[in-house]
Amino acid sequence: MPIIGGLQGWHPGERSIQSKLDYSGTMSMAWTWISEDMPEQHRVFYNRNLPFLPLTTLDAEGRPWGSIIAGKQGKPGFIRSPMETTLDIDLRTWVGDPWEENVEAWKAEGGKRADPRFLVAGIGVELSTRRRNKLAGWATNIRQVGEDTNDYNVRLRVNEAIGNCPKYINVRELVPHTDTHPEVAYKNLHMGDNERLPDELIAFILDADAVFFSTSYEAKPEDAARFPSHVGMNQRAGRPGFVRVRPSDGRTLVLPDYSGNRLMTSLGNIEVTPFAGITIIDYLTGSILYLTGNARTLVGSEALSLMPRQRVLTAITTTGYIFVRDALPSRQRAGTEPERSPYSPPIKLLREEMENSGQHFDDGAVNVLLSKVDILSPTLAVFKWEVEGSGKDLTIEPGQAAILDFSDFIGKPAYQHMAPAAPTSVNDDRIRTWTISDAPAPGKGTRTFELTMRLKPGGAVTGALFTIANKLAEIRPEVLADMRPMEARVQLVGISGSFVLPPPVEGKEERLLWIAGGIGITPYLSMLSALVQAKRRADILLVLSTREPAVLISLVRQALGSGLPEGSKVRLAVFTKGGSVPEVPGGVDASFHHGRVTDVFWETLELDDLHSRKAYVCGPKAFEEGVLSGLKARGLDTSSVTRENFEY
Repeated sequence: MPIIGGLQGWHPGERSIQSKLDYSGTMSMAWTWISEDMPEQHRVFYNRNLPFLPLTTLDAEGRPWGSIIAGKQGKPGFIRSPMETTLDIDLRTWVGDPWEENVEAWKAEGGKRADPRFLVAGIGVELSTRRRNKLAGWATNIRQVGEDTNDYNVRLRVNEAIGNCPKYINVRELVPHTDTHPEVAYKNLHMGDNERLPDELIAFILDADAVFFSTSYEAKPEDAARFPSHVGMNQRAGRPGFVRVRPSDGRTLVLPDYSGNRLMTSLGNIEVTPFAGITIIDYLTGSILYLTGNARTLVGSEALSLMPRQRVLTAITTTGYIFVRDALPSRQRAGTEPERSPYSPPIKLLREEMENSGQHFDDGAVNVLLSKVDILSPTLAVFKWEVEGSGKDLTIEPGQAAILDFSDFIGKPAYQHMAPAAPTSVNDDRIRTWTISDAPAPGKGTRTFELTMRLKPGGAVTGALFTIANKLAEIRPEVLADMRPMEARVQLVGISGSFVLPPPVEGKEERLLWIAGGIGITPYLSMLSALVQAKRRADILLVLSTREPAVLISLVRQALGSGLPEGSKVRLAVFTKGGSVPEVPGGVDASFHHGRVTDVFWETLELDDLHSRKAYVCGPKAFEEGVLSGLKARGLDTSSVTRENFEY
């Protein structure tokens, strides 16, 4: 029999992944952080703080699934801890949750597995405080309460316990919701080779900001005595969309590995036993998606080939899934919003997603040189970049963005687990994305592009660029006109984005509604320049909310160049807080309004005129939501509005 006490060291899979990531020396004794019993605070935490507990179990084929177990009332108190190695749970599950089938499969096998124990692992996450603790062990007693019920009394023997950092958890306020009517909407436990996940489930995954991550370690006979089999449960979180699904097969989930405590227990399990489960909860509706599949961790160039800029990730090819609606007996309190973790980095797309809307360049293939700087204000400047070498010209659609790697320019950050004063620095890969604000000649490539940048307080990249520009403006202002001798060189990672002009229609006037919040005007500058150069006839309503009307309107004047094509017109509605009225470009009909864009403004527009335009909005999230609310109130289908991702 395997040992039943605590850990005796890192198992072979954990040592393997730590070696691949060069953590072996640093983390060689970190297994001692994992206790063989639960501290008093963990025991109290499980009893008093959790309305539900994600729990990993194995099916008849050894695949890990993440169940969600809860009490009857959807509130804490369904877990008790009579001693430091024991949890007693009075749980209620629901139709579709893998728990019942996995329990029955284990009972039917009658101890025939290599490890006869009913292995479990859980993670308790108190969403309102970001506290989380993990456990692993096995069930010593499982008793169904009555026939044909979903109620169980379970005793767990815990032999692994550890507290986890709160780094990526998104805060939510949950309340009991016992009026549930669970319904299995989708279930396919054995997908065919060419089957895809239903579109609804792919959208569900792409909307998630957190997942529960189930893994297992099945020990080889020669390792079982010292490193016995066990299962694992973890939580991964980020911004909505941080988990991607490969468009090419519609079933492979890609889970980026963000900077963490470097224990690598989940990925270590996968090194030996290449399976994983993903469970996702919608806290507004109570719907739950359970997935299991074949898993593989990719490191270095292999990871970068799948997800550019991400050097460690896990790819999980789904082999089985269950989707249950209206299941969770607790919900996010009505009228509240999640508080996003400040540690979560920007979303990274898969290479195949990027290639659908731009270009991606291999590491080091394209370098660009800073060739000119035009300082517009203390916090706003235009930086012009020029492609080095004799490679191909860039193909840029007006409205697309440039992705730049500044790691060689300002240096890579050192590892730090937590950074309360600067949380975004923990995962800072020095890669930034800005919308390109000029446009190449129609139908031609280009070797230059301009980026209109805002100085971000505390920003590592913009801080460095503006420091250089402002110092030169002070001592050598003539250098700003030709920065090439300074050899400020960065790597161009790619050109991306689908926030672009619609294709021209012969003989038809383009009717456009452009809505910009501050620096969100940049894609429209590129689009406007492109329309002027191509002599495309357009009727444009540009709604601009800004604290710097003079500066941004001067950029509109530059984009207009030689002037509007014959028959074109631009109406400019500027919302600002005081200040003098700036000079308006010739041929532009402008109106100025005090304050922010409100629903009252949309009500002043003729309905037919508003509905006849192709609408775009670019700005901070709160600005975007306010605009969409106003357009919706006027009967506009907001799903047809093209929106720019402002969370680079």
